[in-house]
Amino acid sequence: MRTPGDEASSSAARVSEAAARLGQDAADLARREVRAVQGDLMAGLRRFEAGGALLGGAGVCGILAVWAAHETVLRGLERVMPRGRAAAVLTCAYGSAAAALAVAARDRVNAAADAAADALEKEADGMRAGAAAPRPEEPGA
Repeated sequence: MRTPGDEASSSAARVSEAAARLGQDAADLARREVRAVQGDLMAGLRRFEAGGALLGGAGVCGILAVWAAHETVLRGLERVMPRGRAAAVLTCAYGSAAAALAVAARDRVNAAADAAADALEKEADGMRAGAAAPRPEEPGA
């Protein structure tokens, strides 16, 4: 014959087993999801690795092309002026171009910073206006 205490303990045991099984199933599901995300991430990184290698190769080729262009211009200048003067003229041209690009970059960065500050200020004004607006009372309150 069963007593009421036996039923309660068997019921508690079943609930405990179900909770343990649910916890185990949730952990298994989380592990599978983490593995799936990890696999997707690794596949993306492999594609990125190949693209990065190609981009690196393109950068090296670009540097070699600039070097070859420099040598060509230097050789051309050396035909019409002494070697030292040709190198000095080319150095001045590169320095001037670098200064012009730096000024243009500074102006762009400052313009972008100003635009971001204006957008943030506009958003803050909108939030202040929304917080200051009186809220309509609820009917029946």
